[in-house]
Amino acid sequence: MHSIKRKMVMGLIFLLILPGCVVATKKDVVPPPIKSLYKGECKVGEYLKNHQPRTVAILPFKNETKKEEAFEVVRRTFYNHFSSLRYGDLELFKVDQRLKKAGFTDPDEINKLSPQRLGKILGVDAVIYGRITHYDRAYAGVYSKVTVGAAVKMVDTKANKFLWSGQHVQSKHQGGVPTTPVGLIMTAISTAANIRQIELLRTSDDLFRGMVKTIPCPTVAEASRPPAIKMLVHDAVGSAKKAGDIIKVVLEGDPHCAASFDIGDFKQGIEMKEIQSGFYEAKYQVLPGDNAHEAIITGCLTDEMGNTAKWMDVMGAITIDTTPPNIPTCLSSMGHNHEVALKWNANKEEDLAQYRIYRSQTPLTGYEPILSTEFNKTVDTGIDNYKPFYYKVSALDRAGNESELSPSIKGMAIPPGPTHVSGEILKDTVWYAGASPYVIENDIYVRPKATLVIEPGTRLESKGGSIIIQGQLQAVGDKEGIIIFNGFDGGKWAGIIFDRVKNDKSHVSFCQVKNALAGLTVLSSSPFVNHIEFSKNEIGILIKGSFSKPQIIENDIHSNTDSGILVSEASSPVITGNIIKANGRHGIFCDGGNPLIQANSIVGCGGDGINVAFGKPKIIGNNIHDNNGLAVVISPKGEPIRASDNWWGSADPTVILSRTRGKVVVDSALDSPAPNGKPFAISVLHGRLGGSITTNSHLVLAYSPYVVEKKLDIDNGATLYIQPGVIVSFNPGSGGIELKDGGVYAKGTKDRPISFISSSPSPAAGDYPFAVKSIKKTKIVSFFEYCRFQHGVNGLIIEYGKPDITYSIISDNSQSGIMCGNDSSPKIEYNTLIRNRGTGAIFCKAMSAPRIHYNNFLNNAFAIQSFSKIQIDAQNNWWGNSPPDEGLFIGNITYKPWLEAQASKAYGE
Repeated sequence: MHSIKRKMVMGLIFLLILPGCVVATKKDVVPPPIKSLYKGECKVGEYLKNHQPRTVAILPFKNETKKEEAFEVVRRTFYNHFSSLRYGDLELFKVDQRLKKAGFTDPDEINKLSPQRLGKILGVDAVIYGRITHYDRAYAGVYSKVTVGAAVKMVDTKANKFLWSGQHVQSKHQGGVPTTPVGLIMTAISTAANIRQIELLRTSDDLFRGMVKTIPCPTVAEASRPPAIKMLVHDAVGSAKKAGDIIKVVLEGDPHCAASFDIGDFKQGIEMKEIQSGFYEAKYQVLPGDNAHEAIITGCLTDEMGNTAKWMDVMGAITIDTTPPNIPTCLSSMGHNHEVALKWNANKEEDLAQYRIYRSQTPLTGYEPILSTEFNKTVDTGIDNYKPFYYKVSALDRAGNESELSPSIKGMAIPPGPTHVSGEILKDTVWYAGASPYVIENDIYVRPKATLVIEPGTRLESKGGSIIIQGQLQAVGDKEGIIIFNGFDGGKWAGIIFDRVKNDKSHVSFCQVKNALAGLTVLSSSPFVNHIEFSKNEIGILIKGSFSKPQIIENDIHSNTDSGILVSEASSPVITGNIIKANGRHGIFCDGGNPLIQANSIVGCGGDGINVAFGKPKIIGNNIHDNNGLAVVISPKGEPIRASDNWWGSADPTVILSRTRGKVVVDSALDSPAPNGKPFAISVLHGRLGGSITTNSHLVLAYSPYVVEKKLDIDNGATLYIQPGVIVSFNPGSGGIELKDGGVYAKGTKDRPISFISSSPSPAAGDYPFAVKSIKKTKIVSFFEYCRFQHGVNGLIIEYGKPDITYSIISDNSQSGIMCGNDSSPKIEYNTLIRNRGTGAIFCKAMSAPRIHYNNFLNNAFAIQSFSKIQIDAQNNWWGNSPPDEGLFIGNITYKPWLEAQASKAYGE
């Protein structure tokens, strides 16, 4: 009687154990199977008798059924039985690992590979190919028929010789009520797990037990024969285990042995107790910190002689997860009529299962779960309007681990709008999204001791009045709950005004501000403004006042009719990371103050990117290009302003400097758009000039006027670029600019000419030898456009090359305005040559052949003297009279036809 009770208790112990690899015996099965012996086909090759392989690899089986689970279950079951033979079998994960490393993962492709190639990849003497032909179950009342079929073949990898094959379809008829302890165990397993999978597994086990016994294997002394394992089952399949869960494992095999099991590489050698002859059991309780992913349970059985057998679970890998998900973040609420909508940022964990929402009537305690959801938003319904609640949220994974609760937020159901507002706000006030739209009838004043909080998703419509902040404004929306400020029915309104707010705690974020005279006006205040769209206003943002230090960060300021941002007086805003585009006038207009303008994108505006009438901004790391005006314009009256490391739409220094005007210092720029562009240096000269220039260099208005103290050589293929408006003065008696292998690019404008003049306070003709002189042949072409050459002995001396001298004034030189020699052939057009003494306006010698057209010659000693051997082409000029005085010409000169009046396009005094 005592023995019967003990057996019943043992049966109940296993009621919740799930199956691993199940092996049927003659009587302990559920339900009792029809007794059968192996009746399948098998063949043994002659080659095997004298060439038994030492190492064998079992390849991935080709699955000819439509059952995905058959792929691993059938192969692992065969492996477990084959491993009991005395061959050196390569573990399955190593087989798959080596095949994957060789580039093979598809069983169909692997089965097409030759045995010799597989032998080299896997390093084994033989391989086993397998095909799964059947894997199904059919029902008939309380009974069922389970069918598993396979064809297996072993081939030598060196000689490509057939060694053995087996093929069979195993069927089992299930039914009846279990009565033995083992039967009770299997019933418990079947109740807790997938019955179909268990029965198919048991049928696979029966199929291969008989088939593998037909494989000849090396003879082994009985003392070294390992113990037999018949069954390994556990209850950890199908769900991840968390801390505190218990994993139960049962192994059936030879009695009176030492048994243990491994959980992959995570936990090994977990001891099992023999609870009944041939039955071993163990329980492992998952501890905090235990973690294992896709681990295989392997049972081990060792006899008294030290012989060990192993049995791999075929039911599937298990996962142990004791790490809870991260705490959900950014929980927010929005009240509606009798409900509160909640949302939060979605967690990123792959094993995330759901979120759990908690609610309380007080902020610190009393939280109880009210809702669960798989989404990162939900709605708490059926609650009273104006009754506040507090909410928290947690995240749970598939193992059941729960994160800590998020910080609490307040939520309250609100009846729908519109809500009409005007006048003063004297105490802390909340405007709720659910009560939208808030219709502003007249100006709203938030007085100094009050704070106005505007919920995400709130809409405000003004009939013309402004929101004047003298206290504090917290209008913080989010990506899905933008706060909208607009005129009523799209009309104009006065915008948001910060009026001498003494603190910097106001925060405006994730909003739209439209159709205002000025979207945001900051008067001696310092709010934090980011992620705002300012559009369709007259001015996007207006900042003024000595105490204004707002942070204007990462906003989208576009399509405003005037400028995007206007900075004035002594304000010091931080303007960083904004997109400022397509505004009607300038991107940023600075009429005073010291703004930091950094890392913005300023493009497509109707005027200049940045226009500085007054003030001293810092301009760093911006993308400024494709505006209808220039990129940066600085008033010539102010101090030089540095604009370093910006992207100007080009990496060509000449193009970059041409997109600035005024006293802008650009001594470095980016080679591509920020933030990825790399800075490179631009050679900008400053101070007194002299010596040699051998790389492209620039004279800029910021450092003008320049003084040439001694001769300045341009050599080594270099070009000296001179910005419009620059003054280059020469000390009396100093040398000029000599062009060796180099050139000058001096293109001014009509209103900003480039001047080459005397540095003397009382300049006179002949103060310095020359402004520019070419003394060697070079491929570098020089350009002089809208320039003034005054008070030299000679204005220009052109010995070589074909420079363009156009739209310039050459005057008051003591010897000649332009002297041409050797084989030079400058283009001289649309200039005014006036009051040049000595040899006159133009003097030609040697083989020079200047082209002289559409110029005005006025009050020169001579118009042209030519001692060149080449006819000088000087047609279509104004010589001061019509017809001209022939005494103005010496030499072989074609001056007919002439102009009847001054050349209208020529640049003159």
